[in-house]
Amino acid sequence: MMGFDRIEAVSLTDQFVQKIEAMIISGELVPGDQLPPAREMSARMGVSRPVISAGLVELEKMGFVEIVTRQGVYVSDYRKSEIGRASCRER
Repeated sequence: MMGFDRIEAVSLTDQFVQKIEAMIISGELVPGDQLPPAREMSARMGVSRPVISAGLVELEKMGFVEIVTRQGVYVSDYRKSEIGRASCRER
């Protein structure tokens, strides 16, 4: 029926991921930067800590951040991880 496709809500986690990803790609956050603690990001961005935690895990899977236990979350050089992923696929 015409172009009336289903509208789906974007989850808060997805919105968080998109925001951090955009900040990294734009250069606002650069490789090596440490992100604020989840508690602080939660307060600043107005979302729950589980949203932040889930988003950070997703960003790590995508190669944008590295989560270092008991130390923090650091921006990765996502360009290197893309190259790494592509070379892994070729094998």
